[in-house]
Amino acid sequence: MKGMKYWMIAAVVIILAACSNDTEHKLEGKWQLQQVEANGEVIQADTVFYNFQNILFMYQVYLADADSVTYQYGFNTLKDETSLVLELADDPRSIAKFLPRTDWNSATREFTIEKLSGKQLILNSEGKRYIFRKF
Repeated sequence: MKGMKYWMIAAVVIILAACSNDTEHKLEGKWQLQQVEANGEVIQADTVFYNFQNILFMYQVYLADADSVTYQYGFNTLKDETSLVLELADDPRSIAKFLPRTDWNSATREFTIEKLSGKQLILNSEGKRYIFRKF
């Protein structure tokens, strides 16, 4: 009977962990940018991807004219449930060579997480609203 009690406790812990509302866990994976909203204008996009794994971050851009992908590695930090800081590193090239392919002004950018679900991510930064879908 005592062994059954421990199995029940273990099952409850696993169920609670699976139902967790953990922002870091929900953020993990590959997200495709669908549109950017700025100054009342909506810009459609489908060639930019944000990738999250633990504290690691990768920014990918598909270059249609060259039929290739360029990317930059970095780190992500969750300050709290709604504040995300992304920082690019000089890997695999210098940040200065990668930034012109983005709308970032520097290697570090802070975002407010407006929405994060299993299918959609909405980020706000510097007056722009970025809408992603889980890829």
